[in-house]
Amino acid sequence: MSATDAKLHGAVLAGGESRRMGRDKAWLRVRGEPLWQRQMRVLHDAGAASVTIVRRPGQAGFGPGVLQVRDRFPGAGPLAGLHAALFATRASRLAVLAVDMPEIDAAWFRWLGSFCRPEAGAIACHADGCEPLAAIYPREALATVTRRLQETRLSLRELVAELAQTQRMTIVPLPESERWRVENWNLPSCLRVRA
Repeated sequence: MSATDAKLHGAVLAGGESRRMGRDKAWLRVRGEPLWQRQMRVLHDAGAASVTIVRRPGQAGFGPGVLQVRDRFPGAGPLAGLHAALFATRASRLAVLAVDMPEIDAAWFRWLGSFCRPEAGAIACHADGCEPLAAIYPREALATVTRRLQETRLSLRELVAELAQTQRMTIVPLPESERWRVENWNLPSCLRVRA
């Protein structure tokens, strides 16, 4: 995937309730930069022609000039965020990045992009499962995501399994030495260690 691939759109999922963190994770800072801005920059640097931030209805926005969409299925967790992002794009591929994964960089998405095929995205998997919130989805996944939301089947793990089975997602083994990249910030103690 080249840095100028106009077929790639980016989405930062920033609609979580942040109960364990105790405050909106989008505004946490890493090396002085709010996470929402950092994640947008990562996706742009990875080649996304545009980047959208996905929020829950009622959450504070990020001001003018920032593309934003809201979950269309409130209360359905990250699957609703993925749906909102897929629904909002016309690009053939969507690079999704959770706002609370500060170790993912542009190289991560270039690496995953090398495994994408027409109408199929790519996702990294390791011994504990896959990483659906740092993955590339084909736009064709929208129908599957919509159906699962309508059926109240909200598991991202099951979604990935279905997409892989229908040839819409390529499973990419993540080397154990790279597992540190997929850690997320869930607790205040994460800030003291890595901010």
